[in-house]
Order: sequence, then structure tokens, then C-alpha cells
Amino acid sequence: MKDITCIVCGNQQKIRHKLKFYVYKCPTCHLQTSDASFDLSFKSSLREDNREAGLKKLRFANFELIQKKLIQILNNRKKQIVGLEIGSGNGWWLKVCQENQIDCIGIEPEDSFRKYYQENNLNVVAGFYPNEATKSLDGYDFIIFNDVFEHISDLDSLILNLKKDIKPNGILIINLPISTGFFYKIAEFLGIFGIKSFLNRLWQFDFHSPHINYFNDDNLTNLLKKYNFKLLDSMRLESLDFSSIKERIMADKKNSRLKASIFSLGIQLLKPFILNSKPDIKVFYFCQNP
Repeated sequence: MKDITCIVCGNQQKIRHKLKFYVYKCPTCHLQTSDASFDLSFKSSLREDNREAGLKKLRFANFELIQKKLIQILNNRKKQIVGLEIGSGNGWWLKVCQENQIDCIGIEPEDSFRKYYQENNLNVVAGFYPNEATKSLDGYDFIIFNDVFEHISDLDSLILNLKKDIKPNGILIINLPISTGFFYKIAEFLGIFGIKSFLNRLWQFDFHSPHINYFNDDNLTNLLKKYNFKLLDSMRLESLDFSSIKERIMADKKNSRLKASIFSLGIQLLKPFILNSKPDIKVFYFCQNP
């Protein structure tokens, strides 16, 4: 347990959840922050093959939507759009960019996806951002974080570097889970009764890259506003592919097939309610104010 100052409004955060790591909440802007840290061993309870089966179709569909909106925002650009993805993971965003003739480079510290990058001719720099290998003299038309921004601890340094690498009229895209979503609220409710496994899972505390922050619409917008970024647009992204829920649950090695089957059935029964509830994942488009 330690003192944590809110990065958005500067208030002292208070303990919200005592999980595998402590989770704190700002009483003013409601940003939630953990005292977890990135594990450079890259070892976790993640089954990558199940994760791919449970997520690939969903992610490709979401990435198509994100790119469609990006092109609409940049519709006055006559030349090739050039972008950077920070934390490329499995390379699926870059693959969709490739299919849509969008020039995008990636940067990723983990080496397990290198074969996929090579097989699909994806340009991915090994390492952490910022990195000299991703510097662009002209700046990027867009920089995107796909489920990465919430895992980064030093956001002050990160955003200052982003301002240098994005063109003055470029776009910062942040795709991430939010704390006002259906599943997060359910997990918090269960936590009241001592059932903490769902919150631990949503914070990814058993994985090598846990969440550091859980944002909502307002505190994310206000954080970027401090650095002179203006919100242009945001939209809901689907968080579940109902045809592969079991595989998604099985991505965590701690979950048995029986447990995955039971939870999968429960989620299927809740499908009508989930589809009409508040979104668990959103994507935000920011630009730098002149």
C-alpha cells in the first residue's frame, strides 16, 4: 500500500479494492489506479492460442471500424496516411492496415509474435516506446494504442513524447476498456461480497502486463486536455464475440474447461442485456490544439 496521486486532477487517491494488488480511486474524477507493475519476464497465466481463438474475429472487426472513422477524420489528406502503433502485440492492427493500404509501423517489446510479423511482412520495431527506430522527421498522421494505454505507468513522459511524434494536425487514437462498462460494474458488485476473481481478471493482475489505470470518458478526456489534446470523437467497440466466449475464458490458464463452459453459458443467457448496456470498450480520437 502506498500514496498515489491522481494523474488527472492531482488529488490523493483512496483504496478502492484490495486485490492481488491494491487499486485506488480518485474521489473527484474517479480514475482508478493500481500499484501493479510490468513484469519484464513476460511470463503469465495466459494461453496465447486460446486468446487468439477468442479474440481474433472480434479485434479484426473493431479495427475495421476504427480505421473507417480515422479515414473519415483525415478525409482532406491527399497523400498516403502514415501511422505508428505502440504495443503491436499479435500484429492484427497492422495486418488490417496492410489490407486497407494504410502505412503503419509498430513497436513491441515482446518477441513471441515475431514469426507472424515476418510471415505477413509487417514492420515492427523490437523494444519500448519512445525509440529512435520509430522517429519520423515529418511526424505521424496518427498514433494508436490498442489495449495498451491503460498498461503504461509513466503517462506524463509518454504523452510528452507523443506530442513530438504526432503531426500538429495528427490524430491520437486510444482504444481501451473503461470503468463505467457493464462487466466492470458487475465485477465491482461481486467484489463487495468478497468475490475478487473477476476484478483480478479485468485488471489482468495474473498477466505480465497488468492494468495500471482504468479510465472513464471524462477523466481520459481531461488527462489529454492537460497536454493540449482535444477530443474529436469517440465510439463504442464490442467487447465480446459471442461465438468464441469459451475460448476467450480459456485464455487464462487458471480457468478449467468446466468453468469456461459454465461462464460461457451464463454470458450467452445475458446476451440481450449486454448488447444494450453501457460499453466496456471505447475508442477515442484526439488531435493537438494549434
